[in-house]
Amino acid sequence: MATLQELGNRQINQVIRSAVERQVPATATLRSNGGWLNLHSRFLAIRGEHLLIALPAAEGDTGPRVFAPADKINLSFKLKHHKHLFTATVVATEFFADGGQDGMQVLCICWPTRMQRLQRRVFLRVAVPPNRIVRCSFWLGGCEAEPAGTSPDRPVWSGRVTNLSAGGFQMVTTPDPLELLDVGDTVGVRLVFGAGHSAVFADAQFRHGDIQDGHGVLGFQFLGLAQSEGGRQALDVLAAKVSEFQRMEEHAASRRGG
Repeated sequence: MATLQELGNRQINQVIRSAVERQVPATATLRSNGGWLNLHSRFLAIRGEHLLIALPAAEGDTGPRVFAPADKINLSFKLKHHKHLFTATVVATEFFADGGQDGMQVLCICWPTRMQRLQRRVFLRVAVPPNRIVRCSFWLGGCEAEPAGTSPDRPVWSGRVTNLSAGGFQMVTTPDPLELLDVGDTVGVRLVFGAGHSAVFADAQFRHGDIQDGHGVLGFQFLGLAQSEGGRQALDVLAAKVSEFQRMEEHAASRRGG
């Protein structure tokens, strides 16, 4: 079964109506200065052929973000056992009041004509088995900023991935990158799953870091994988590896139990 399933119009309508009824949280992902921004939103209401969602915002925003008509934003949300993704076209920013509550500024978007569904199981985090090695190299600025080689002013760091999902990964490396990385920074990553396997390139966001036993332990979230053909191919590889590692983990657990 493909990692990403294309939904038909009837399925899209059902999913959107369920998301609005539950006022499901959503993540709006958009390009910004060569990187990616993840903003928080929520489904609010249906108005004719349009949807109203909470004005996308990031923690620490001091004021409302400005969206122009015809802007494109990528929306993702979880419903039941699946993650759903679609690209939305902005209609306008509007005022919305519901149920007698104080009104607020919301974003009006077009009803989606295309939507993809991803099984949530591939977002389950799984440990890399002891007999498998997954290597990661990363650099500041996203995939497009990959330097030709490492240098003091454009470093490339490397390490070993310890756990993985289609949503992100954790790795062990030297403590050095923690001196330059801030939470929220965009990096480019290159994952190698062993000899004979093609490398996976992706943009990622630095989420957390710590020093343990003299090593840097860093966590990253993948960005924009479903928004391009190359990203979807990377997502397929990641999902396949997550499934493989899950099977190996379950087999090892059953042997221990036996």
